[in-house]
Amino acid sequence: MGDERRVGDRRTLALRRPGAGGLTPAHSVPASNPCLNCGTNVQLTYCPECGQREIDADPTVREFLRELAEELLHWDGKLGRTVRLLVTQPGVLTREYLAGRRVRYISPLRLYLACSLLFFSLEALAPRSMGIDRSGRPVERGVIQIAPSSAAELAAMDADAQHGNPVRRAFLSHLARALRTPAALQHATTASIPRAMFLLVPLFAALMGLVYRDRRRRYPQHLAFALHVHAALFLVLTMLLAGRFIAMPLLASLLDVAIVIALAIYLVRAAQVVYESRAGQAFARLAVASALYFAAFVGVIAAVFALTVVSY
Repeated sequence: MGDERRVGDRRTLALRRPGAGGLTPAHSVPASNPCLNCGTNVQLTYCPECGQREIDADPTVREFLRELAEELLHWDGKLGRTVRLLVTQPGVLTREYLAGRRVRYISPLRLYLACSLLFFSLEALAPRSMGIDRSGRPVERGVIQIAPSSAAELAAMDADAQHGNPVRRAFLSHLARALRTPAALQHATTASIPRAMFLLVPLFAALMGLVYRDRRRRYPQHLAFALHVHAALFLVLTMLLAGRFIAMPLLASLLDVAIVIALAIYLVRAAQVVYESRAGQAFARLAVASALYFAAFVGVIAAVFALTVVSY
């Protein structure tokens, strides 16, 4: 890249051609403060060409720790600001994103990943919620509940696996094997739900585009709304985990109902703000989209369960 030398603790750089690096003409060399990434002269904190922050290529331990702390605090500050707006003003975060005011907030995808990670991490640590199935046997509550099977039930399933077409026989054989360890089957199936939920986000965006097709908005706008809505959903699910720490079943149930109602109100308000529609209209369109989404969710969970069984 030409002649390079050190003056004190700074580099100077003679660029090879006019406009190299995009902004620094040949007559301006040597550069007083070249970007360590692309060589463009940096006059402010960030390189005007590649966006890299002005850094020392050989930092001290103190400088390294200070840079690390700044990055973490900056990210946390944006995360806190984003979550606060997401929770307190339904739909406004999406409207800000669609208006192009994005640098002060984290991206919808990053927010979704942060909220989903928070929920699934705490869900794994929270005490298990137990219930009783129709046969009076204890079962761990969750999206998927698998009760222990009796020896007679397993024997009957083994017998059924000897009849029918090859696909049915193969599936029943795997199912009988999987049901012999119901807890492991439930945990394996539940572990696949985060990936399934991530695949459902684009579907919800498509459904919002369908019910609001008269707004003539492009799919990425619906996708931003879907990511924000699912991030809020994971925050609500995180709050629902508090019910596992309440010893009184009635109080825990009342808390669950209150949070679900609050979520419904939140979604209607968010749709009002983003799609500029009246409350009744937003409710009706969300009801259609939610019904279709729930049917797809059930289908995906069934597929996840079937694939988990086949892996046994």
